[in-house]
Amino acid sequence: MSDGSESHRSPLHRNLSVWGALALSVALLGPSMAANINPQAPAGHVGRARFGSQFEVCTCWSSNGHLPRGRMPRTRNLRSPLRGTEFLCILLGENVASNQRRSTRAALLAVVAAGALVVSACGSSTPAASPGSSTAGGPASSGAASSVPAAPGSASSGSASSGTKATASSAFVAPSTAAPASLTPAILAAAKATLTDSSSLTVCTSLPYPPFEVDDGSGKVIGFDIDFMDWMSKNLGVTTKVSAQQFTAIKSGQAMKSKKCDIAAAAMTITPEREKAISFSNSYYDASQALMVLSAKTAKSLSDLKGKKLGAQTGTTGLSYAQKYADQYGYTVLQYQQISDEEQALQSGKIDAAIHDQPALNDYSKQQKGKVKIVDNFNTGEEYGFGAALGNTALVQVANYAIAQSHKDGTYLSSYKKWIGGTPPTK
Repeated sequence: MSDGSESHRSPLHRNLSVWGALALSVALLGPSMAANINPQAPAGHVGRARFGSQFEVCTCWSSNGHLPRGRMPRTRNLRSPLRGTEFLCILLGENVASNQRRSTRAALLAVVAAGALVVSACGSSTPAASPGSSTAGGPASSGAASSVPAAPGSASSGSASSGTKATASSAFVAPSTAAPASLTPAILAAAKATLTDSSSLTVCTSLPYPPFEVDDGSGKVIGFDIDFMDWMSKNLGVTTKVSAQQFTAIKSGQAMKSKKCDIAAAAMTITPEREKAISFSNSYYDASQALMVLSAKTAKSLSDLKGKKLGAQTGTTGLSYAQKYADQYGYTVLQYQQISDEEQALQSGKIDAAIHDQPALNDYSKQQKGKVKIVDNFNTGEEYGFGAALGNTALVQVANYAIAQSHKDGTYLSSYKKWIGGTPPTK
């Protein structure tokens, strides 16, 4: 069955054809040819012809299809005119004055040339280009993305960079499950049966992380994430109870597995690794990373941090991004348990820059009123999801319903404007 490519000859087939042409020449010309060949010819040559005392005339058939003919010094290597190719050379004649010898040479040349045409017609000596490899005169195509990471581009002070660092098209795409059209009694009963406290939906989060979750000063936790949890609680007929946990316990799934909470709402990016330990809801927010420095500093991108310190929160995708480029740009990464610790380290000069989810740093930048600035952002294509204990699909269904319903009734947009500002980007 054909794959649509041209037929190509291997070097072995080509050489056999060349020798076949020689054999044909010998068979046709027989004694006449033998009379003109010097049996003392050097190794690798077929005969020697002498014209005067210093030059030889030869007909050479090279492995790349060329047919050079000419005079060359006796001491010259016959491979040199077309270096890197293989030659089959027939050296003819001993006496230019002999008409018989001239006729013999002419006939032999004609036969060899005919053999060359036959071989050329049978196939090119150039090997077929394999899929994904480069071809002569054209660009190489590997069929896969380069393993060399794209360098984060710089941006003007206080604005987002237009350079692409990690595009959404190359990032992990979180799976999506169709939300139930309605919450049937069976769905609600199954979800409520998984609750740690039958009277409340216990929510794990990592504080503070404005605008997603933050203490309002009275002990009540509010924010964009908490709005969704309140909608879920309303559907379940229970109250919302928030439990502050370390993010490492949340993103590992251990907090839900050990029943410290029923579901996590912690601006948590859905990743393949986390999906091994957590049952995620559908995505409810598209995130990106941002770089923040003190307003007096001149750094505008990761490439300006050589020899400096970059802060990131432990267990976050911002930390992973920072570590990915640390060697390339020559900075040191320092880890902090909470984003507030990271922000304080920047203010005190312990670090030269901080990397984190853009909404969180935008909120902090507004609060600081000119003390800090966002100088770059990185479109990593991240998506946030709410996380239940692995296998708790009943509670995930309720979360998916709350997300879908908020888009239908407009509550998503109003919450987004309140906590994040503006309107969500269109996918």
